[in-house]
Amino acid sequence: MVSSIRPKVTIKDVARACGVSTQTVSRVLNDRLDVSRDTREKILAVIEQMGYQPSALARSLRSQSKTLGVIIAGLNYVGISTTLFGITQASQAYGFSLLLKVMPTFDSPDMQPYIRSLTAHQVEGMIYAAPEVGDNWKTVQKFLNDQTPPVVYLKGNPASAPTTISFDNFDGAYTITRHLIEQGYRNIAHITGPLDWWESRERKRGWMRALLDAGLPAPECAVVSGDWSTASGAASLDILLMQYPEMDAIFAANDQTALGVLSAATAKGIHVPYPLGIAGYDNIAESEYFTPPLTTIHQDFDLLGELAVHKLMAMNNPQNTGRLMPATPIPVKIM
Repeated sequence: MVSSIRPKVTIKDVARACGVSTQTVSRVLNDRLDVSRDTREKILAVIEQMGYQPSALARSLRSQSKTLGVIIAGLNYVGISTTLFGITQASQAYGFSLLLKVMPTFDSPDMQPYIRSLTAHQVEGMIYAAPEVGDNWKTVQKFLNDQTPPVVYLKGNPASAPTTISFDNFDGAYTITRHLIEQGYRNIAHITGPLDWWESRERKRGWMRALLDAGLPAPECAVVSGDWSTASGAASLDILLMQYPEMDAIFAANDQTALGVLSAATAKGIHVPYPLGIAGYDNIAESEYFTPPLTTIHQDFDLLGELAVHKLMAMNNPQNTGRLMPATPIPVKIM
């Protein structure tokens, strides 16, 4: 007598029939958005045709992971550490824990161990919280595959990765340079951050555009490359005084650099804000206690981290939209 019992169809059978990975089938079963419509429809049709029944126990165990992965570098920078705080707060509000992977540098060449580890721990999403520096975002994407959970990138060019959340650095730099112009300054120099950072290039571009729109000069001698540090601000002032003597204001790419400029100017007997105006960027907590208080641009780093978590939740579950996402990039404001 021939047995009529049919072997149980497994998720591997479905994946094999569809020519995809089991992870892709699992994503469809869990209503994830990171699967194309054509692939989703094909998998659902095969599931129905083969009579596949997902294990309720297995799905229950998967749903209880409730962990997000974060890959980060540069925790010594105020903006990055504050962003991590925002990620942590929002994750806890959703009942999620974090698995943190800290890179030694922004441009770590081998991202595979970090991504493989987070994927093996079955995190439900990843936040790449290291700013776009050089080709680091491209390097990350080389190691992604269909088993990788959704990834949100922070603080970089929206064109550099599929899902990004960033501040509008161009508009911030334009706004504060325009503010200096409105205060009567006409020869405004700029101390950049490291120019392999996308954010630095955007701030330089905003500074230049504001000057050109106002019909003011933006010569090469008005620009000095810094490294975000207080020391680079002090050193850059010496350079600018020599190569751009007509300078009457400086826009520094961050507040620490501006503090270095202010300290060096005071030591030289140069009064601020006249004859030399100084403006920074980031609105660090200490900026209002500078002498005089520093004009700067505020960025809500807590919000940046919070929105990254909201975005991942929405990518994993279309019904879980959480807080409405603003248009990328996030606007900034002058303080």
